Amino acid sequence: MMRHTLTSKLEHAYGRSRASRRLSIAPKFIAPALFTAAMLFMLVCASSASATTFTVNSTGDAVDKNIGNGVCETNKKNECTLRAAIEEANATAGGAPHTIAFNIPTTSSSYNSATGVWTITPATALPAITRSSTTVDATTQTTNVGNTNAGTLGAGGTVGVDSLSLSTVNRPEIAIVDTSGVAVGFDLQASNITVRGFAIYGFGTAANDDSSANIRIGNNFTGTLIEMNVLGSSATSFTDPGTTSRSIGDNIRSVGADNGTVRNNLVGYSQGKGFGVESTSTRWLIENNEFRGNGILNSNLDGVDIENSSGTVTVRGNLFTRNEGVGVDSYQSAGGNTIVNNTVTYNGIGTGGNVETMGVRLYGAGSTVDRNIITNNFGAGVAVVSTSSGNTITRNSIYSNGATTSQIGIDLMSLTDDVTRGTSPFKTLNDAGDLDVGGNNLFNFPVLTNAILSGGNLTLTGYARPGSVIELFIAAPDASNFGQGQTYLVSLTEGSAADTDATSGNYVSPLNSQNVGTDTTNKFRFVTPAPAGLSAGSLITSTATSGSNTSEFGNNFTVLRAPAITLDKSSNAPASLQVLPDTDLTYTINFTNTNVANAAAATSLVINDAIPANTDFKIGSVVNNLGTTGLTVAVSYSNDNGTSYAYTPVSGGGSAPAGYDRALTNIRWTFTGTLSQTPPNNTGSVSFTVRIR
Repeated sequence: MMRHTLTSKLEHAYGRSRASRRLSIAPKFIAPALFTAAMLFMLVCASSASATTFTVNSTGDAVDKNIGNGVCETNKKNECTLRAAIEEANATAGGAPHTIAFNIPTTSSSYNSATGVWTITPATALPAITRSSTTVDATTQTTNVGNTNAGTLGAGGTVGVDSLSLSTVNRPEIAIVDTSGVAVGFDLQASNITVRGFAIYGFGTAANDDSSANIRIGNNFTGTLIEMNVLGSSATSFTDPGTTSRSIGDNIRSVGADNGTVRNNLVGYSQGKGFGVESTSTRWLIENNEFRGNGILNSNLDGVDIENSSGTVTVRGNLFTRNEGVGVDSYQSAGGNTIVNNTVTYNGIGTGGNVETMGVRLYGAGSTVDRNIITNNFGAGVAVVSTSSGNTITRNSIYSNGATTSQIGIDLMSLTDDVTRGTSPFKTLNDAGDLDVGGNNLFNFPVLTNAILSGGNLTLTGYARPGSVIELFIAAPDASNFGQGQTYLVSLTEGSAADTDATSGNYVSPLNSQNVGTDTTNKFRFVTPAPAGLSAGSLITSTATSGSNTSEFGNNFTVLRAPAITLDKSSNAPASLQVLPDTDLTYTINFTNTNVANAAAATSLVINDAIPANTDFKIGSVVNNLGTTGLTVAVSYSNDNGTSYAYTPVSGGGSAPAGYDRALTNIRWTFTGTLSQTPPNNTGSVSFTVRIR
């Protein structure tokens, strides 16, 4: 008998490893058709995709000697460079995810033993990564060789109103540095590519250009993940590498890619943007990154810019600081962006003539700016350009912006305002009917007219457009005296059940010595538990939101404690207190609005007093001494112990002697006007006379 043995060798590259399988077939006879089927089966097995790892073991820059054979190897035996690994990954069949890992020995000539860093310097552009589901992971160098560059970089700490934790970044072991004028570092031209754990800097030939970036992501690709990198600086210090080593292009640039994630990176010190989200890119998540010092020499370039019809981007839990242009910009964006729980501070610091000075700038429609700390930016905290609307700015901590430029916390721009830095005086006063046109429709801000703390409650009154959601803040006052709102306190809705003033009215300026503009609109009055942190003397401000349009900050107002009215009742009785029957006795009630710190002036003052027992009221004896209070008073009388005050005293009433009234039981003084808390205008007296029976 003849035994036929067919052997098939299947090879696959896992770094330098190969696997072989022997297939033995022992039929008595193999028919041609069966033999053909067997061969086809083996060919399918040989070309089917499985997860592959190409392990870079050299900092060299040589190409792969046989692209597509599944083995990463240059003409130098057993050498796998980053360039060769990308070439092999690109040539590998699609399907399962592939990884480019690192295991470069410390004997490498480019290893710096003082820093623990291996540096790769491509002489020309690396191949674009065109194989989907490829991960380029420099953290594997740490795993395979050790943590030679120990420690972390970045500010860390917390960001946003909710104090989200901001991660630091482990110092990378692998640095990819351009020294040859290469335009792009990693060029991601496929979906589901991950770049992790590198220091990358020096790339780019032009700032704010689709062809220049440390990392570029191509049009319509999805699922990109960029994490745990230090972009724009060295692996040992997150600082400007200097003019000869600095990245000329953007650190990251998406040219129409969608649904990607940039998280836990340090992104800084480029002459371009930190992250340019360009050309209709949508649905990116930018989270837990530090964007610092971008736009060097280009004062209109930003930390992040969601630009040119891009939109629906979430920017959450990041630190934006000391960028030359805007911290978070959305130039010509489609809108729909969510900017939440970031810290945006010291941005807009460029000195060029085209500098953009804001912390956050909104274009497009329907974005949300929520619970961010926005402080110490050179210009406005948040600017909404004239063509942008439907933007909700809520629960943020906005303060100390524009300190040297007199710019304001929230600037809703008119059609003629300068979109790069605003136009003085920056504040837009309220207008009758709220008909003006501009950012967020220049929605009228609330006008506060009183704020009094009493018995653990805050009573707040003022004017707002119908149905507005009024957000109240403790103010950090700027030169405008409108905001800025540093500490969010509470939200109250005009016209809700909690609003006890259903009337409307007109206000004109000045109101409480402030020019707020004018409008005829709804009044509000809320009595709400005093928010934590609020006390007499606190300066408050507010915003209003309706139809997703949030106003600028309204007028600042000092919270007052309830008036401290003291009443001192005395009589002209002799010191012995022995008063004989048929003797007239005069009672005097002195009233004073006590001059205590942050006490409110008194309004609607009413004094009630009962006629002493066993006395008759003397007709016409009431005397009102109002001094310089500016008050007027109406006196009314009761003969039913104060149940009603419609009685008119009569001589002989209740069988009293002539000139006296025994039926009268109570006297009420109702004052009109405001009783100041400041002497000498804070005190007066009333008196009446009775006869002892």
